[in-house]
Amino acid sequence: MTKKKVGIIWADPFKGNRGVGALAYSALFLLQQIEEKNNINFEFVLIGTKQGCQEIKILDNKISFTGIRGITSLSSIIPFIKYPKYLIKILKLDYVLDIGAGDSFSDIYGERRFYQINFTKKFFRLLGKKQLLLPQTIGPFYSDNVKKEAVKSINKSHTVFARDEQSFNYTKSIASPKSLFENIDMAFFMPFKKNILDKGNRINVGINISGLLWHGGYTGENEFNLKMNYRELMREIINRFLELENVTIFLTPHVVHNYHTRENDYAVSIEIENEFKNKNLRVSPFFMTPIEVKSFISGLDFFTGARMHSCIAAYSSRVPVFPLAYSRKFNGLFGDTLGYNYLGDMVNQEKEKIVENLISSFNKRDALKDSIENQMDSIVNKRKNILIEELSKFLEVV
Repeated sequence: MTKKKVGIIWADPFKGNRGVGALAYSALFLLQQIEEKNNINFEFVLIGTKQGCQEIKILDNKISFTGIRGITSLSSIIPFIKYPKYLIKILKLDYVLDIGAGDSFSDIYGERRFYQINFTKKFFRLLGKKQLLLPQTIGPFYSDNVKKEAVKSINKSHTVFARDEQSFNYTKSIASPKSLFENIDMAFFMPFKKNILDKGNRINVGINISGLLWHGGYTGENEFNLKMNYRELMREIINRFLELENVTIFLTPHVVHNYHTRENDYAVSIEIENEFKNKNLRVSPFFMTPIEVKSFISGLDFFTGARMHSCIAAYSSRVPVFPLAYSRKFNGLFGDTLGYNYLGDMVNQEKEKIVENLISSFNKRDALKDSIENQMDSIVNKRKNILIEELSKFLEVV
């Protein structure tokens, strides 16, 4: 039987940003479940990752795929002349699943990034491919030209999934896609292996420090309009936890590289560890896969951070978490979709208020855990079933 050829775009399983990696792992995990349920086989092609025959391991299962270099502009297509077999793979795709790196179908990170993200949508429209936008943040679009291009891509997609209520309502207000669904971030569904930390009488607190926010965004000039100095906020949070005799802090990077970039959480975490020189403050291991990160976080007693996928890893492994929001993607997901009100809004709240609410949440972490348990068993599981059902329809297996 001929395998259905499925392309996945803007979800690189090997990316240093383990959040983007988590989206790739989660997409492949869900597609594998669809394969097993319907007794079929897909041929996976991931565009925008290491080129060649690749493989990842999800717990005890291995998933193989063809990796193909990114397509971000007209000039990026030219090198395929040297690699005709990969061009043929692209031309023969039956379906295209586009996840937009989770939050990049917007111009909040700059117009250049939006146009790269949008180029693949235009490219596959030109090829006449059936496209689905996997759950992601949609918008906001501040530029009129960007909004116009975005609306065209939304309307010409076969199916669109927004990953939170705000994105869903925003999409409805600007566009008229054929099929639009409110869902949730796919990283909620990524499996993990429960980590057991040797606690003694310690309370293990994970803190994710965003290298991007630490350096003031890509511009270095408070690009995300935070109401406070992010470095001062994180130092204050660390000091407050170190004042507690029974707390061990694990600085938990979620964007990791073995070289310095503005986004490298790991480099910042090492810098902070050296600054504080406290036996109760340490950096977690250098995680090679998003499953390793989530598995580690699952063993913590409390978590806070500004990388949304690190917070999703905590929430979906049922660890009390206090997200530190720098954009509406946090508020839309945790506040509106999940009804989870334990969150710090760095754009609209003062530093003192955020720290006060964080410590209050830490002190009632059992209540946070109960809330998470309820929503995981209801809202999250319901959306997983809907996503699998609609994906199956799109892929024409039911």
